[in-house]
Amino acid sequence: MQSYALFRFLEQRVNGVEIIDYVPSTYIGHKFYRNIGLKNDSNVKHVLKRLMIKGKFCSRAVRRFDDFRAHSVVLSRRVDESTLRSWLNNYDMVVVGSDQVWSPGQRAEPAYFLGFEEFKGKRISYAADSTTAMVEEEYFPKLRRELGKFDRISVRNEHSQEFVAALTGQKPPVVVDPTLLWDFKELVDEPWTTIEPYILVYVLGEDIDGSNRKAIQKIKQVYGDLKVYAVVIPTMKFNICDYADKVFYDLGPEDWLNMIRNAAFVYTDSFHGAIFSLKFHKPFLAYYSEEMRATRFIDVGKRYKIAKYIVTSVDEIDAKGSLLQPPDFKLVDHIIEEHRDSSVRFLREALEMES
Repeated sequence: MQSYALFRFLEQRVNGVEIIDYVPSTYIGHKFYRNIGLKNDSNVKHVLKRLMIKGKFCSRAVRRFDDFRAHSVVLSRRVDESTLRSWLNNYDMVVVGSDQVWSPGQRAEPAYFLGFEEFKGKRISYAADSTTAMVEEEYFPKLRRELGKFDRISVRNEHSQEFVAALTGQKPPVVVDPTLLWDFKELVDEPWTTIEPYILVYVLGEDIDGSNRKAIQKIKQVYGDLKVYAVVIPTMKFNICDYADKVFYDLGPEDWLNMIRNAAFVYTDSFHGAIFSLKFHKPFLAYYSEEMRATRFIDVGKRYKIAKYIVTSVDEIDAKGSLLQPPDFKLVDHIIEEHRDSSVRFLREALEMES
């Protein structure tokens, strides 16, 4: 949804936009049986169930995403790290972003930092996320050299701003996530009227401190004894959602959007689960239990005045009063709109687009 949104935004304003179909040669996405969850789960039944789910749904889910990309955006030919270097010279400019493209796991590689001397086009980053402000000493010279060649840099949050400032000496602007540039009206259905109200669970990592089951019980105490629908990505390591009335393992991007848009309430540990809840004005509760997710949630909570709805434990739900009232969507919309306007200005100036 990030690449789709930025693609659609740009293709309405400049000619010849395409997404570079970059897939590293080390990618092992077809080996779906990795990450079955042995590390913290000694329950053999859970492990066997994960294996069964992966075997049944992984290929189907991947096919739906591939079909969406094939029909919804313009992709370049498939390239990897050995062919990306020469392929870049097909472009006058390259925009890098978004999400965790500058995370610690990417810093040794040149791809997302455009570390190729041969490329003579314009280099721009849009809403790049570094995950952490820390800069490893071993990568400092490489990253400083590569970021120094960018014509314009923007990031998605304060820790990424600090990361860039440590390397370049300048603070780049913080812009909206690409999904906030686009309304996605062409991908969502009319509101569902034949499906009973439900709590949508979209969880990517570990359970909340106190358990997801208990958190959902608290939600039901306020919103009623609603059905619980869970969306799970089968190609990732995932927890068994035995508290859900129904689990969806093979939804495509459009299905995912509609599940959020039609939910009565959203419970998630996903940054974009929270962002799309805001876009569609859905009451939500977001949590983070892993350090990797903490920085993004802390930043967005402060930036859009929604910290009350982001917690780290079941006990904190009551302590913060997270379920007492839904977010003030009018206020949130106003803040996001102002932030979006400044982000559009950044893109216009960076790409020298006409107004």
